[in-house]
Parts: sequence; C-alpha cells; structure tokens
Amino acid sequence: MRVHFFSKINSDYQSAFRSYSTLQNLKTVKTVSLIYFLLNISLRFIVTIYHIPVQNISHYDEFNNANIISALATPVFYLAGLLLVKQYEQNKPQPNLSQFLVLLFALFIMISCMRVTFFTMHNPRNTLVMYFMGTVIAGMFFTLEYFESLILAVLAGAFFAFALPYYQTGISEIIMNNLASFVLLTVFYCISRFSFSYRADNFLKLKAIEEKNMEIETASRLKNEILGIVAHDLRNPLTAIMALSSLMQEDDSMDDDNQENLQMIRTSCVKATAIINDLIETANNDNDSTFDIAEIELNNYLIKIVEEWSRSKLGQVEILFYGTEYPIFTHINTEKMQRVLDNLISNAIKFSGESERIEISLRDVNGQIFIDVRDFGMGIPEHLLPFIFDRFSKASRKGIRGEESIGLGLSIVKQIVEKHGGKIDVISTEKQGTTFTIHMTRMKNNIERQS
Repeated sequence: MRVHFFSKINSDYQSAFRSYSTLQNLKTVKTVSLIYFLLNISLRFIVTIYHIPVQNISHYDEFNNANIISALATPVFYLAGLLLVKQYEQNKPQPNLSQFLVLLFALFIMISCMRVTFFTMHNPRNTLVMYFMGTVIAGMFFTLEYFESLILAVLAGAFFAFALPYYQTGISEIIMNNLASFVLLTVFYCISRFSFSYRADNFLKLKAIEEKNMEIETASRLKNEILGIVAHDLRNPLTAIMALSSLMQEDDSMDDDNQENLQMIRTSCVKATAIINDLIETANNDNDSTFDIAEIELNNYLIKIVEEWSRSKLGQVEILFYGTEYPIFTHINTEKMQRVLDNLISNAIKFSGESERIEISLRDVNGQIFIDVRDFGMGIPEHLLPFIFDRFSKASRKGIRGEESIGLGLSIVKQIVEKHGGKIDVISTEKQGTTFTIHMTRMKNNIERQS
C-alpha cells in the first residue's frame, strides 16, 4: 500500500475517488453528529432527572455552555449532511459545499474534545486524552486529502494556542502545552494519511477488479459469438459431405472397401456434427439467461425419449424405464431437457457393454422430482468425479468402443438443469456403474391432478 503523505492518488481515478469519499464523509457527518447530539442530550437529561449536584464541579459553567452549543450545533450538521447526501443521490452533487461541511464538522469535533481538555485541569498538557480522542476521530472517520488534513491541523493548533493563555499564563507552560499540541496534531496528520491511503488503495483495487470483470465479460461475449458463428458455418459443409456419402453408398457397383471408407466418412461427420452441436449449445447457454418452458407430464415425456433410443441402432444396450403410478407434472423446456437426457443416455451407452442395461427412473419424494439415469458399466474413477461437470473437463475419457469426447456434454447438462432451477448429482463406483440424478421441483397441483 502506498502511503500518500503529501500526494494525491492516480489522476485517472482521482475525480471518481473524490466523489466517492466525499459522499462517504457526508454520511459520516450524519452518523457522528446524531450520536454526538444524543450523547449531549442524554447527559443533560441524566443530570436533570437524578438531580446530580454538578454545580460543585470545577468549570461547571464552561461545561454547561459547551453542552448547549453542541446540542444546538449538531442538528444543523445532521440536516446539512442529510440534504447534501440527497443531492448526491439525485445526481446533483455539491462537492465544494460538501467538503466545506466535512472540514467544518471535523474541526468542530476536534475543538469540542479539545475544550474538555481545557476545562478538566488547570494545566491542559496533563490531560490531553480528550484532545487526542478528537484528533483520532477526525483522522480515522473522514477521508481527507493531505492539504485538508494540514488545514485542520493548522486551525486546531491555532485555536489551542489562542485559548491556552486563558488557562495557563506561565511562558514555559505555554511553550510545553503548544509542543504537546503540535505532537498530537502530527499524530493526527499521520493517522489521517494512513486512513486516506488505506481507503484509496481499496478503491483502486475495486476499480481494477471492475475493469477486469468488464474485460472478461466482453471477451466471453465475443468468444461465444465467434464460437456460435464458426460452429454454425462448419455444420453446413459437414451436412453436404454426409449427403454426398449417402448417395455414393447407394451405388451398387461400389466395392466393399469403398463402402467401408464411405461409412468411415459418415461416422466422422456424425462425430464432428455432435462436437459442433455441443459448441453451439455451450455458446447459446452462455448467452441465454432464460428460455421458454411448458407444462409437461414427465412419465409420457420420458417414455418417448426411451422409445426413440430403443429404436436407434447405437449398440444393443437395453434401456428400461421405471415411472410413477400417477402423473407427474412440471415445467421444462422440452428441447433443452431432451438434450440433457440424450447426453446422459449417450454417456451411459458409451461406457456400458452390449449385454448390459441402462435404467431410467422417475421418482416423486415429498414434492421433489428425481430423474435417475443409471448404467452398470465401467464407472468413473473417484479422482475424476470432482471435474466431470467442468467445461472441456480433464475427466473426459474414451468410451469402451473408442468413442471420442471433448468434455462439453456434462457441462451443458449442468447448465441446462440449473437454468430449470434444479441440480444434478452423480454417484459412481468403478466397474459397477454410474448414476446421474436430476433434482427438480414438482408442480403444486400434482396431487389434485391425481384425484
């Protein structure tokens, strides 16, 4: 942290920090003036109610007058601070007037505490606690530029020197008391500069963080836009290649080797298209904060998805569905949620042998919906579990048939589920299988629909 003893902060942020610190100073004026007013009123109230014989106290008249002055002055400071804060909140700041009020109130606090020092004993330097307290309050509570701290120190020192002869007439004692005042005001200046430097340092760090966050958001937005455009443009030539390879495969005169090569082309296109779809989905999920949802009965919805997978030719893995005995209604985006389930089922197939099965279960427990996708395949190593939902996850692995993955699928799944207001968990044991569980909220009128 740089200490600004006789300097201002970086000129790029000087105006912003000045405006910010002035507003905070005005709020401090409001708070401290209110507290000071309540203390003075409370003191007078206690003396009056309990009939405390304060008239016998030394310098009673001075204390009494000081109490009256404080009780009258602090409401003025409070109201002035309140009005100026409102001006700031209405984007009509009065910086010069505000700073004048802050300096005036800080000087008022220092002098108020200083006068207690004078009233308490015949020799002020023997009881400088209150004077010191006033300087500490002014130095720590307010954010002051170095020249403002110097002005306060000079004015407070001048007031002390002017008032001192009324309480101390000896030349040597006047010199010693002024020396003590100078030491206290030097301490005040140091406290003020450290307080200013600390707040300025925090302000600059916050500004730097805000700027970096804006840069990151801009870069992320541009990245997603470019990602979506590139992925979309790549999909068109792949579609053309797949169409041409399909036409060529229909040629009966083509030998087996060429047919096999064409099939490899089609398979590669399917994999590339899946990767592109994942990239587009990732960009869309980052850019779209919301999406359309509709009321869906989940048993029928899941049965259709299972039937589609059962009719596909992706291996001989058996897919079973276990639903509820009554309808379960919720609100989802059918297209997005199908992508979630397709990803989970595809992963289950990827890591399951052909003779194994996959179980899709729908459960309703105390108003919460649970959709389980369970396989009995190779499972996920324990050390990879914390990373499986990361984008481009290092937990990405080849399937048992050599299927490639770029580690985006489960990241997309997690994004979609969370945008539905749900969450997804995973439990896995190596060589025993994996269960992904989607948690969602059931519609309140499910029970009424059951009846």
